[in-house]
Amino acid sequence: MSRFRPPVRRKGEGFIIDLGDQEAEVVLHLVDELRTLLTNTNSEPAAEALTARLFPVVHPENAEMEAEYQRLMRDELVQSKLSALSQVEAALRGNGRVNESQLLAFMQAVNSIRLVLAVMLGIADDESAEAIDGISELAETHEQMLYHYLSWLLEHAVSSQFRP
Repeated sequence: MSRFRPPVRRKGEGFIIDLGDQEAEVVLHLVDELRTLLTNTNSEPAAEALTARLFPVVHPENAEMEAEYQRLMRDELVQSKLSALSQVEAALRGNGRVNESQLLAFMQAVNSIRLVLAVMLGIADDESAEAIDGISELAETHEQMLYHYLSWLLEHAVSSQFRP
């Protein structure tokens, strides 16, 4: 009988992201898709809607201030997300060893992908997330399965920081 090995665990001073080949390919494919959404210069309404939760509104009471904030910060936020995606690629294509800042980038990237999937699934809060949890595995859509997998992966990444 083998023991369960978490997909993300502490090792020495750093961490190991240990996904199977197929799981790593799925995550890398999702990273590519998110990169495409983030670098889409056509500003298609569908792409804007999918990425809206990645760029939360800071000044909901003042449209002019919000527009100025987005103008000043959007490129920096996009670059930060693209950098995180690159770090995920490096870790998954390499030996999986990451330091704490690379693990944080991994968590940021996985959560960004989850947020896009949440928009696709109509998940706006914990209550709507619980609604898809009650769906039988046989009836789950591909997007729901990915959302659950990424949630599980993120949970292990976060908890790895607190395990010896």
